[in-house]
Amino acid sequence: MNINISERCQKVWQCLCEQTKKTIREIANSTGIPKSSVHRHKKAIERRQQHKESYLWETEEGEEWLRLLVFGVIYCFGIKGGIGADSLSTFFHLLRLEERIGCSASALRKLEVQIKEKIIAYGTSQKESCQGEQAMGICVGADETFYGLPILVAIELGSGFIFSEAKCENRTYETWWEQVSGWFNREQWDCRALVSDGAKALVKLAISGLGCESVPDVFHLLYGLSKSMGTAIARQRMQLQKQQQNVQERMKTTSPQSRAALIAKNEDLHHQQQILDSDHQDYLQSLHALSQTIHPFNLHTGESQLGLDLLVHLQPPLAILARLSQTYAQKQSQAAVSLWQRQIPHLARAVHAWWLWVIESLSPLTQDPDVQQWVLTSLLPWVYWHQQTQKTRQPQLKQAYQQATQQAHERFLADDLTQTLSSRQQQPFLDWAIWICSKFQRTSSAVEGRNGYLSALHHANRGFTEQTLTVLTIIHNFDLQRHDGTTAAQRLFGHPFPNLFASILLTMGELPRPRHSRKPRQSKTITLLSVPS
Repeated sequence: MNINISERCQKVWQCLCEQTKKTIREIANSTGIPKSSVHRHKKAIERRQQHKESYLWETEEGEEWLRLLVFGVIYCFGIKGGIGADSLSTFFHLLRLEERIGCSASALRKLEVQIKEKIIAYGTSQKESCQGEQAMGICVGADETFYGLPILVAIELGSGFIFSEAKCENRTYETWWEQVSGWFNREQWDCRALVSDGAKALVKLAISGLGCESVPDVFHLLYGLSKSMGTAIARQRMQLQKQQQNVQERMKTTSPQSRAALIAKNEDLHHQQQILDSDHQDYLQSLHALSQTIHPFNLHTGESQLGLDLLVHLQPPLAILARLSQTYAQKQSQAAVSLWQRQIPHLARAVHAWWLWVIESLSPLTQDPDVQQWVLTSLLPWVYWHQQTQKTRQPQLKQAYQQATQQAHERFLADDLTQTLSSRQQQPFLDWAIWICSKFQRTSSAVEGRNGYLSALHHANRGFTEQTLTVLTIIHNFDLQRHDGTTAAQRLFGHPFPNLFASILLTMGELPRPRHSRKPRQSKTITLLSVPS
């Protein structure tokens, strides 16, 4: 009879539940299982009935839930979280499951390998669904991270979809192009911009390889100012505070005749503190002004902002930072300000390229000039500032973006065309606005976040293989979800994909059974053998 062990145990358990006084012979006759097997399964069931919840695992529902638990723990904590098999084994032993499933570290490692193989098979099967009928417009971010060999990462910034993620010997243009050419073809992808830290290989990759605009990473530009000027200001503030505390403590123990010099020094330090506080405030306001200016819309008026406008609005905060660079970390600060000046034309071209993309992609939706004007001046600013509000975490910037969103929304509602068009007529333009606004990217923060995640897993696993890196890439694209419940693949390609974990669960077999060694455990204590004298 072709019945596996699990099904036989279920039959024996059902008979025991129906009538506890059934003999082994009666159970064997009713189930069609040999008496010797019934006796063995009955003893195994009795051995497993050690805890109050043990009866649950003998039922079909309990067996299925236990299978879901084990595979879910290995998937979420073992693969995605980098938790070792020994810790997972301890976890299952704490749940008192050692008599029900094989939860040794070696058994869990085998299951983890099987799940990884299923994940790779899932990614291969979904490649056909990752095709578009026409070229898709994308904005790519590229950077590298180092764990021994560099890992080159290329992400579509609007959706967060990882195109390539692989270990390489170096990070030259030839190596980058070898990775990018594996997925990039002009018939499927219309790359409009590549955001990077300005490395020569990446700039060449954008211009010569992808044929798009090279956009300097605003995050790296702001970090350059913070690392030099911001650090110098913070260091001087700390030194002044220590000097003031020292003078005040000395004034408590100094005679009135000798206190005049200390009072004068304290006043001088207080004056320096006031100047330093003023410079620090100018520094912070200038950084915020730079961040708030690099947008396709004016933060205060809500009007569209082109590349030439950007050139004008960036000069005042940069002039203040240039003045401060004469005092604080002069060499490093001046280099950071000079880098900003050199990158302004590239930032302006990035804004200009996005507006060209907007006009080009809006034309197929409508040729009505009034509707186009309504979309560009009323709908688009509201959607854009709403997205910026959702993305930013800095309190001051978030407050400014919220105010801009509210003002843009009021202008949108006050527009005559908003009152004329129905919700059904507005929906296609709203969907388009959400898509095109997500394509304006000025930082490679998604790549930096990915590097941080890989760094934590690399440390936890003490390195990972190419197979593990491939598995993590597939999980990122098809499993990780944003607050709206969409995955990166769904956001990029515009249609849902089968649930990754549910697909894996359907193809996984039964859980391993517990094994008990017949040999008694040998003590590992050190014994001193006697030697002849």
